[in-house]
This record gives sequence, structure tokens and C-alpha cells, in this order.
Amino acid sequence: MSAYLSVSANSAAEHVEYILAAEFDVDKGPTVKFQYPSPIDGDEELLAELMLPDQAHAREEDWTVFFLHKQKRPKSTGERPISTSGGGRWTGGEHNPMLYVLNLANTKASSGAKRGAIVRAMAICTRHSFIQIYKPILLLAMAEYFHNPSINVLRDLYQSLNAMDLSRMPSFEPFEKLILSSNAMQNLFIERFQFQRMQPFMQTVHAHNSVSSHDSISAGSNKYDTHFFESKIRFNNLDIPMRIPVDSFPDCVGDPSPILLLTAILNGLPKPYSVLHPHLTTSGSKTHPLIVLMNGLLTEKRVVFMGPGRAAKDVVDAVLSACMLVSSGILRGFSQRAYPYTDLSKIDKLIHVPGYIAGVTNPAFESHPLWWDILCNIETGEVRISKHIKQPERVSLGAALPASTRAAVAGDDISADAAFIQDINKMVLHRYGEDVIRARFREFICRFIQLCAAYDEARGVKSDLIGRQGLWPAMDQGYLINGHGYVWIDDQQKTRDLNLYRHVVAGWKITSNYDHYILDLKQRRPKIPITNIDLQHQIDRLRKLHLSPRTSEEIFDALRNVVVNPDQITQLLACLPQSRGGLLPLVAGLFHTTKGVRYAVVEILDRIRSHVTGRHFYDNLGQFHKIAFERLCRKMVTAGSGNEQSLLSDVATAMT
Repeated sequence: MSAYLSVSANSAAEHVEYILAAEFDVDKGPTVKFQYPSPIDGDEELLAELMLPDQAHAREEDWTVFFLHKQKRPKSTGERPISTSGGGRWTGGEHNPMLYVLNLANTKASSGAKRGAIVRAMAICTRHSFIQIYKPILLLAMAEYFHNPSINVLRDLYQSLNAMDLSRMPSFEPFEKLILSSNAMQNLFIERFQFQRMQPFMQTVHAHNSVSSHDSISAGSNKYDTHFFESKIRFNNLDIPMRIPVDSFPDCVGDPSPILLLTAILNGLPKPYSVLHPHLTTSGSKTHPLIVLMNGLLTEKRVVFMGPGRAAKDVVDAVLSACMLVSSGILRGFSQRAYPYTDLSKIDKLIHVPGYIAGVTNPAFESHPLWWDILCNIETGEVRISKHIKQPERVSLGAALPASTRAAVAGDDISADAAFIQDINKMVLHRYGEDVIRARFREFICRFIQLCAAYDEARGVKSDLIGRQGLWPAMDQGYLINGHGYVWIDDQQKTRDLNLYRHVVAGWKITSNYDHYILDLKQRRPKIPITNIDLQHQIDRLRKLHLSPRTSEEIFDALRNVVVNPDQITQLLACLPQSRGGLLPLVAGLFHTTKGVRYAVVEILDRIRSHVTGRHFYDNLGQFHKIAFERLCRKMVTAGSGNEQSLLSDVATAMT
């Protein structure tokens, strides 16, 4: 299932590397008609089939996505990419270079055509995962191509796309990107977009010859959404505005909407599973289908999303949504095994790809459970487990951890999985924003990884997840304040969760996405500003537990001592997403019975308010909390705190 490509030497600087055009020939079948700027070396028949999906002639318009992978040649012969997602365990130290292909297929009635219609497709091959930005211009180019089916249209499109200026697009560190992606505030990091914000304002300046201060610029241009960088493309004498997302993560390809997929699964009528698998059915036969699907993606089972009779774009959206949700900006490698759209002609090669994630429209797949491990019908919402699924080899997991009589058995409704399903169900039913839903999935993935580390710790085994290079680097030497990892309500819940998920833990550790995660963890660890306490753990203790006054004071004292410089404040803000209340776990301490807690919160909040990003979090607080903060500031000044000058100045500013 591989098409071979050869890439020009200067392609790294280009937004788009290839433009392809294909059409359906009654005598020859799908055919690649043009390729620009050079032919792709390899299987043109495969490319044509990917560009013209099944039943394309039955729809005026359909969209597909596929990926092209690069494979290293010997040094003497340069590089050679290989297309449509490959498999196997990933062992390299660099991200696998990949081209993302956005494809549009159109059908137009024509009395001069042999079958009364012309079916054509055009594709853009780019290194950018934000392929959705190219949809408007691809529609225009396709209309032009139907009017003038020549390679000149491809040439003009190629040149227009590569003329797009992204030189001023800001980049973000991991914690900054996490803050941006998990908060809907539109002015975060606005200073990074100063050039774009000044352009419309300076036009006003020249027109009225008045303005002098940076504050005026900020006030006049605060509607800019910093989740996007704005540019434009000129094509056919039209200026087409482009909004490029700056907060996307690996394995977030395009702009898929998970709502349709989640609605189908949540509204389906789940049946007890007759086929059980330790990696999938963590709650036995009553495991929720969405949990089965997530466990299957994490443990790299062969997953098919089937939409019988649906447009190809629907199954493409399901595959890309699944990759985005299970990745959640934390894990990666899913898109490398993804075939957003495929068909029966490629099944002989597909079934040999370990852990593939594929989208299909042909209902024949349902009748061949040998081809897949999990099949999700996006029409009915049913998630099936193949009766032929390979059971895992017996590995030594040790005995189950000792559980008290309160610990639940498989299928108990009080599990964290059940709470996750309830949350997602409520969010979909009440039409929460997709950013909130993605944040809940991110929380689910974070919990799973922390659970894996906790299981290794409980068993006392050597693990890449824990220790100096792992999640808890100061665990061996001792933290400034005790506590690390996921926060359970009690030990009974912890024991139950670890026992229920121990097989999934074992399954995840033999996957390529686990390898990716461990490599990323080791590379990221030296760059983390705060390592002498587990910051997320302490925030979650404040958020989830009923703490004694002494414990609360210990936590806030520790936060006051370690969250000092701008990078440390940024790390703290990354632990406080809007979807989980923002600063509420901290500002609740403004009303604590212990004076030491209240004063510690004031100092922390004062630093946040003075921080270039934190000020937006502070502005997002309600007036009730702001008034409480200002009153405490005045009390601290009166009491002779060491920060009188700074706090007095800040209070005066706040009151104005």
C-alpha cells in the first residue's frame, strides 16, 4: 500500500510540495492527469485511487485526506518518501517526516461525457498538519480547473500557496502551547502578534495623524484571536484570508469535529460484549463502547471506522477525530498508522499494518472480522470486538494489588471511566464547546499515563515512567512537599483503578506511541522550570480533596516558594485550564480560615497578575474574588508585609 516519491532538495522551505490532479476515465479507471512541480516517483494508480474514492461519481463533492511518509535512502542516493501510513514499531530519534494530503473530488454533469458526468480530483500535499486552511482556495482552484483543465492551474495554485508569508508566525514553548490550546481567552500572548495588531491600527494613525502610546494600540485592537495567525493568499486576482492555528499538536491533523463520532457512540444501544479482551474490556462485558475504543487506540489494535453509504469525508473525520482525541497533545504516532480513507482494493496490504486506524465506507468490512480488531460503525454507534482478535501473550504482571472490601469489581459504576463517560455525555448533550470536550479527553489521557506510572511504583519495578528521567524526577531525592502523580480520593479507589487497568498498562508499554512518549519525556524533562514539587499533583489536591488547615498551608507555602519567575508562573498556569475552573483552586484560598494561607495566595496571585500571560487569567476572575484579593492586599500593607511597595502600587492600579 505504498507509493514512492522523490522530493526536491529545496522542498523544506515550501508550504506545499506537490499539487496533483486526477480524473476518472471510463476506459482506464482512476488516472493521475497532472503533477506539479514534478512527478511523484512511484505508484500513480494508487494515488489516483486515493484521490477518487468509491462512489465519488454519486456525489457533487467529497473530501479525503491521506498521508505520505518519507523513508531514508542510503546517503549516496538522498531521501525517498513512501506514502500512505506505514506501520511497525517506531525506534528512531526524530519525528517521521510526513506529507499531509488534502484532496477534493468533484462531479459535474456533462452531456458530452460518456457517462453523462465528469469526475475530477485535485490534491494539495503539504508539510503543515493544518490542512483545513487550504479548503477555500482548493475549491476555487477546482472550479478553475473544470473551466480550464491544464497544468497551468496547478502551477498557479502551487505558486500562490508557497507565496503565503508565515515568517512572522510566532512559536510557543510546550507549556505556552498548552495554555493556548486549553483556554478560550482570545488575547493570550497578544504581544507575540504585535505586528499584525498594529497594521490596521497604523492605517488609522496615518489617516487621523493621532496616537502615541502602546496602550492605545492595545485598546484599539483587542479583538484579535491569538489562537490563529492571519495571513493571505492571492489567487486568480483574489486575496484569500488565511487563519492558521498556532495551538495545534502532533496528530491533530486538519480541523476534525469529534461531535458526530461521539454522538453516534453515546446514542448507540450498547450490548454486553461476548468477546472479552484484557486490553479493552476493563469493566468486563459491560465496558462502555467509548472506553473499548480508547483502550484499543492506546494499545494499538487494528481499528476500522465504517460509514456504510456515507461520504468519504465522514469516515475521514472520524479517523482524524479519534487520532486527535487519543493523542490530546500528549501522545503521538497515531497519524503515522492512520488511513483516513481506504477501500477493498487495498485490504491485502492494510491488514499487515500493525495497529492501523482506517476509515471505510464499504459495509463488506463488517462481514470480515479477520481484517480488524475493533470496528466502529459511525452510523449506528456500535463498537464491535472481533472474535478473531489476538489475545495477549501471558506476561508476568504479578498478583493483583491487595484491595479492601470497599474496592469495586469490574463493571462497578463508581469507576473513573464511568465518571468520564458521564462527563462526555453531558458535554455532547448540552452542546459544550469542542475545546471543553478535547480538554476532558486530555484529562483522561493524563490520568491513564499517571495510572501507568503509579502501577509501576506500586509494584516496585524499574520503569521509564518514574525516576529521574520520568514523570517524578525528584522522587528519589525527595520533594519540597510530599506527594506526586495522580490524586485519588482514597486508597481504595486507587487500588481498584490500578487492578482494573493493569492489563491495559502492559498493552500500552509494547506500543510505538509509548516509545514516542518516553522519548519526548526524556527530551522535555530538562526544560521544565519546576521539578522540586509535582505542581499538577498539588493543584489537584487543592481541587479534589478536603484538606486540613495545616496541609493547605504547606501546599500554598510551597507554591509561594517555587512559583517566582516568569517561566515558573507559566508552568503553574498550564495546570489551571479554563475548563477546570482556571484560578479557582488558588483563589479559594483567599477565604481560608488560616491567615498564612490567605497571605500566601495574595502573593501568588500578585505574581500571576503581573505576569504577561497571567494577567489574562486574573482578568477572567469574577469581581467577588478581585475585591477579596484587593482587601487582603491592603491588610498586608497595613500589617507591614515585605511587599508593601509592590502591593500598594498594584492595589492603586486595581482600584482605578
